[in-house]
Amino acid sequence: MSDVLEIRDLSFDGPNLLVVEAVVDQMVLTHQGNQYDPPEWGSAVCRGTMQLHPEDLMPATDKELQQMFSDRIIDWAPIDWSDCTDE
Repeated sequence: MSDVLEIRDLSFDGPNLLVVEAVVDQMVLTHQGNQYDPPEWGSAVCRGTMQLHPEDLMPATDKELQQMFSDRIIDWAPIDWSDCTDE
């Protein structure tokens, strides 16, 4: 399970698919491991999706919403910023 540290954006792709952009812990390799030190992982801005169902109860606080996303989104992928421009 990956922990959501900060929610950046929420949008819908269709009637029930929620697209979440968030800072997620332990997503990118920041230090290659070697024989003396284990690999280290850091947080990254990621995108993930989840299906919303009519019976889903929306959390009342940001912390509860972060926990729901941490528990239910399994397809987190770091966003590739290399093709973004500053225009």
